[in-house]
Amino acid sequence: MKKQILLGIMVLSFSFFALPTLAQNVKGKVVASDNSSLPGVSIIVQGSFVGTSTNGDGAFALNVNFDKVPVVLEVSMLGFQTQKISLNKPSTDLKITLQEATINFDEVVVSASRVEERILEAPVTVTKVSANQILAGGGPEMFSNLARYQGIDVNSSSMLLTTISTRGFNSPKSERMIQLADYVDTQVPSLNLNAGNMLGVAELDVSSVEIIHGPASALYGANAFNGVLLTNSKDPFYTEGLSLKLRGGNRALFDGQIRYAKKLTDKLAFKINASYFSADDWLANDQSSKRITSAKNYGPGSGFGYDALNTYGEISTVQAGVTTPIVPGEVLYTPGWTESALIANDNRTLSYRINPSISYLITDKLKATLDYKRAGGTTTYQSTSRYRFKNLSVDQFRAELKSDKWFLRAFRTEDNGGDTYDLSFLGARMATLNPTAAGLPALPINPTTITLANPQGRPYSNHTEMFFTTYGGAIQQGATPAQAYAAASATWPKEGSTSFNALRKYNAELNQPAGSRLPVNSVMTDVSGQYQFGFKFADVIVGGAYRAFGLASQGAVFEDTPGGDRIKNYEYGVYSQVAKTFFNDALKLQVAGRLDDFQNFDSKFSPRASAVYTFGEKRQHNFRSSYGVAFRSPTQIDQYIRLDIGSALLLGNVRNGFNGYNTSLLAGGQAAVGANIAAVAGGSTAFNYAAPRLDLEQVATFEVGYKTIIKDKLTFDITYFRSNYDNFIGAQPFVGNTDGSRPTAGQLAVAVGAAPGSDNQTRNRLNDPSSPTRIIQVWFNNQQEVTTQGVSVGLGYAYKKELNFNANYSYNKIGDLPTGFLAFFNTPENKFNVGIDGEFKKRLGYNVNYRWQQGFVYEFPFDIGPIDNIGTLDASLSYKIPKAKSTIQIGGSNLTNAYNTQIWGGPQLGRMIFAGILVDIK
Repeated sequence: MKKQILLGIMVLSFSFFALPTLAQNVKGKVVASDNSSLPGVSIIVQGSFVGTSTNGDGAFALNVNFDKVPVVLEVSMLGFQTQKISLNKPSTDLKITLQEATINFDEVVVSASRVEERILEAPVTVTKVSANQILAGGGPEMFSNLARYQGIDVNSSSMLLTTISTRGFNSPKSERMIQLADYVDTQVPSLNLNAGNMLGVAELDVSSVEIIHGPASALYGANAFNGVLLTNSKDPFYTEGLSLKLRGGNRALFDGQIRYAKKLTDKLAFKINASYFSADDWLANDQSSKRITSAKNYGPGSGFGYDALNTYGEISTVQAGVTTPIVPGEVLYTPGWTESALIANDNRTLSYRINPSISYLITDKLKATLDYKRAGGTTTYQSTSRYRFKNLSVDQFRAELKSDKWFLRAFRTEDNGGDTYDLSFLGARMATLNPTAAGLPALPINPTTITLANPQGRPYSNHTEMFFTTYGGAIQQGATPAQAYAAASATWPKEGSTSFNALRKYNAELNQPAGSRLPVNSVMTDVSGQYQFGFKFADVIVGGAYRAFGLASQGAVFEDTPGGDRIKNYEYGVYSQVAKTFFNDALKLQVAGRLDDFQNFDSKFSPRASAVYTFGEKRQHNFRSSYGVAFRSPTQIDQYIRLDIGSALLLGNVRNGFNGYNTSLLAGGQAAVGANIAAVAGGSTAFNYAAPRLDLEQVATFEVGYKTIIKDKLTFDITYFRSNYDNFIGAQPFVGNTDGSRPTAGQLAVAVGAAPGSDNQTRNRLNDPSSPTRIIQVWFNNQQEVTTQGVSVGLGYAYKKELNFNANYSYNKIGDLPTGFLAFFNTPENKFNVGIDGEFKKRLGYNVNYRWQQGFVYEFPFDIGPIDNIGTLDASLSYKIPKAKSTIQIGGSNLTNAYNTQIWGGPQLGRMIFAGILVDIK
């Protein structure tokens, strides 16, 4: 059905070719100072959506309404000074000469204040990246190229799943930063994550990318916590023509994109984008010992095995319910299997996207747009586990009415997990599955006295039982732990064997909890609007948004039931901003605020106040300061998850049953458990200590900055910020009933036993199926306040067109924390970029950048570990062939092949080299 809808849209779009175009009454040509033609120059009627661009010969034609004169044409192109041409009547022989300018004083952004303003006068820190800069990058995909810009950090779980963050608290989910494409949220609803640029704008259709650094909830809602990434696409009215991009490279890289845009009449235009990317994915293969485990852990070479970072299926005796230790005081682990073995021949990463769009000018100042996007692919994602997004797909519909003063926008996003599976679940299910379920012969008869739960004289129930029994038998016969482990490992299915392949296939195709497949299928619907008032006393905007979620996973991830209704959740907000200038526009003051309400949480207010002082002949000196408060709402996973991972039951935390648990219950071992039993038995309320129901995170940030352009050559930008975070959302285990209610003293006594025991024994009894209690992990708010601060400095020197220098440095520091507290800051304290770029004779262009960041400790629920210093060299070279409307490109990232890991537990990223061609026919 969806394919039929898409085909219908495309057929409808192309059928409009037959429609007539009205005669143009403004025609002309745009040239450079040397009289050479300039293709791709934008010509827009100021204050309207009427516009076009020059063709390959620099010519343009436009139908303009002269009912109100003068009509002002804005003529602009990257690398040239913007001109404004005033017309009182039609003209068909205009000749417009643009002067070259390496620095554009009038570059405009819309993200900072949700209205157009010069980037120099933006009230908060904003980075803008042009379409040319995006296409000139040496990285495998768009977001990886953003790491070279001031104050921006990237995280890569795999080749295509790259996430962006600013000012700390990086993660593979980037949950503290929202990502928008033409103001439409690109998150996958089920998991509340941005899967790289999968649902964003294809590179050929990118007009610009704007990144707000720091809190922006006052204008963008609760999750604009540490920033906003806004990608603006090209308007088919202004940028007609055919563009084609083809690239190939190492790791079997193929990247193909096509864009076609056509203005069919003065009122109607359409565009269509399609892209396909594939390559051999980076796989994680770190065999370091995990630090976050449910039992005592060891290291490589241990005679008891160990829980390794990128091995899955290492079942411990604690998890398996072995109440009598095989070796007193020790925990035994099965061998498990590596990530490369579990992914097997499925190591290709790919993404595809098709995106038709139709726009209609109801009037010169009112445009209607209908947009459909189908995107999908296969890649690897990391959170509490490593997940293989296989055949993940997302459909998105957008309808928009936009005026020069207001907009009304609605969109709907639906995801489908396809064949997505969890690598940890896959390994665990393979290790504990009875082979006969996968069509394999039954395992041998159990001949020893060591059993897990069932009596002797029957086949082993799974490979884990056979492994433990073989190990125990060898120990009884006098073998050393190392010898026993070698003997037991001989019974374990070897990677790539018939048994291994059958177990893998069976469990990868079976839904969780029996298998590892995660059949998520959720929807997100959003409606928003804004109006801009031009009062004499001030500029005022007001707006609002409503968002609803419908979550479904067939009970595999959420608390929904197979075939049942979707879980419903909603949030909405209203906002306003007032801006006033003083002293002949030298001082601009802004005050903004947004009130958000939630189905599961109390209302929150996000204020922001700012001041910008501008002076100089070209208004080139700008001081800015701002103070803002932002909130982050818990993700849908945080609120509604129900996932049994064996060692614990992960549950959402929005229900009344989860109020006020003593989350320190297990921290002190048996003594803490006993103390709490006594407290409950005595009627004390100490057990129900002040651990409030899940709430929103909060950050308050103060920042000051200075940005300037000196003698039309040197740009300088410096920012200092200080942020105070509160109500950190984190995961916490506790002892509870599986329905979320508080256990009674009697239930706790049964769970932990009367006699003292080790922490491992306590945990084992808590997870015993016959016990009335078990370990439950929910998301909660930590009351520890966290302070961060940082400085970022950027320099650019336009020496000449053939040689430009740029450099930036970022410093981020987190305040002192209590021992053992995990803030998940995940940000290098020091980082810098240095680069050069230029163009020779309008033909040969180059771009070279070196990036370095200091090592740090990466903290995430998956595990904790060190990230080493990273230094990478990226470069690209391009050669234009004007007669062929083409540009030849070669380039690459990490050219020195300095293998590096950006997230702990993620893959090592190596060199990527490509060569390709870019065709652009105006």
